[in-house]
Amino acid sequence: MAAAMLDLVIPDSGPLITLALVDRLDLLDRFRCPILVTDMIHAELTRGPDTASDKAVFERWYAGRANRIQTVETLYGTMWRALPEATRRTIKRQFPNAGEESIREFAARVGDVLPLDDQILVLFEEEKVKRMTFGRHVHLLQTWAFLVALERMGVIPSADNLHRQIADRGRKDHRA
Repeated sequence: MAAAMLDLVIPDSGPLITLALVDRLDLLDRFRCPILVTDMIHAELTRGPDTASDKAVFERWYAGRANRIQTVETLYGTMWRALPEATRRTIKRQFPNAGEESIREFAARVGDVLPLDDQILVLFEEEKVKRMTFGRHVHLLQTWAFLVALERMGVIPSADNLHRQIADRGRKDHRA
């Protein structure tokens, strides 16, 4: 019988943006496990002009994780990529939460993609994620709780200090 594995599922870009602000995407490597994101997250994090500093940070992060980051294709993401840029901007203005459809589809597919005995850690900031079903053996963890857990494990010296750095860089409070 194979041992259960841990899979890190990130259904919204919030945790990645928050950790990138303080240059701590490395904290996701603590678990040395597969990281699953939606195609919409990948598109959101790597869009924009090549001169955007956060775009380079995310491209390096994706490249440095090789096949550990698994991008899960969604119908919404496929349709989004097929639209002209002007249409995308219009949709974003009219339906600012449209990306949630990608998250819902992702949540439904996670149960189909991962082995039943795997433990799934869902790292999120979007409140609506709490009401979504990701299957069995799922542990929902907001970014703030993730930082507190890492402090308790001795990985970081202080979740509060890291939170202050995040707030100083203009990120809204993401504590539960």
